[in-house]
Amino acid sequence: MKKIKVGVFFGGISPEHDVSLISATGILSQIDRTRFSVKEFWINKKGQIWSGNSVLNKVMIGKDGLKLADLSKLNKQIDIAFPVLHGQGGEDGTIQGMFEMLDIPYVGCGIASSAICLDKALFNDLMEAHGICQAKYSVVDFTYQSQIECENSIQDIQKTFSFPVFVKPARAGSSIGISKVKEKKDLQKAINLAIAFDSKIVIEESIENCKEVEVAVMGSSDKTIRASVPGVVIPAAEFYDYDDKYKNNQTKFEIPANLSKPLLRKLSDLAIRVYKISNCRGLSRVDLFIDKKENIYINEINTLPGFTPISMYPTLWKASGVSYKTLITKLIHLGLKR
Repeated sequence: MKKIKVGVFFGGISPEHDVSLISATGILSQIDRTRFSVKEFWINKKGQIWSGNSVLNKVMIGKDGLKLADLSKLNKQIDIAFPVLHGQGGEDGTIQGMFEMLDIPYVGCGIASSAICLDKALFNDLMEAHGICQAKYSVVDFTYQSQIECENSIQDIQKTFSFPVFVKPARAGSSIGISKVKEKKDLQKAINLAIAFDSKIVIEESIENCKEVEVAVMGSSDKTIRASVPGVVIPAAEFYDYDDKYKNNQTKFEIPANLSKPLLRKLSDLAIRVYKISNCRGLSRVDLFIDKKENIYINEINTLPGFTPISMYPTLWKASGVSYKTLITKLIHLGLKR
């Protein structure tokens, strides 16, 4: 049987560059080499795409020997692209647009859904338009609003929002630049941190004493879309921040979630509904909150979630009966059918 040529793309221009390398390590170690031949592509922080032999290994140890990829020949070198990129430049429709232009099938969501889902402001607006329950939020855009408009928006938030609140860069992932603000006097400090990563920020009321639940979704049509068992994240820190995700290794997980069957069904159904509304294809991880009264709120959706063997997306599928290796195979075949 002729092997399918898969190009695995990792690195990228976003602050999540190093997270991407960790995810790529997992995929490259588990991809079924009896079915697929693999070519590695590293995108450096300047956006240059490099190829060669043992690319990831050379990047990790800082070894030379890579060459700039010839994009004009890319569609002859690979049958499908597997982007393992997080944040801007990789999860926002940019790399997907390149694959579309080069007529190369790829794993994951398309241009529009990638762009909308990475942008928390646009995603929240989309959910609001469809009546999906979420935390109260406001958007402050330091590019398109005047200084006076931004100041008025912040003053309105201080007057009308219940604290604590979360302050988030609109277009960053892995909890980078996010702060939980308990008192109004600390709001400006959190805004200053967030705008270091994005000129547009989202401020949301915190849903206190809630459970954070994640659901993995896969598929590209009504017949193929399915959801994993839900899992509960029990962060060691006050919230599931960057250090808690990637450095401290103290977060605990409850997989599958120890919740009633009706509530589990509601979570899965809502995850699929959000996935469809967002026009997702291939894969996404849907993050939700449950309050004490078992009301469910959408938090966000990740179109290219972390993909190490212990990341939530593959772990949730493993608990649902789909191994890491099988999951990679399924995602590649879904991409080939797009």
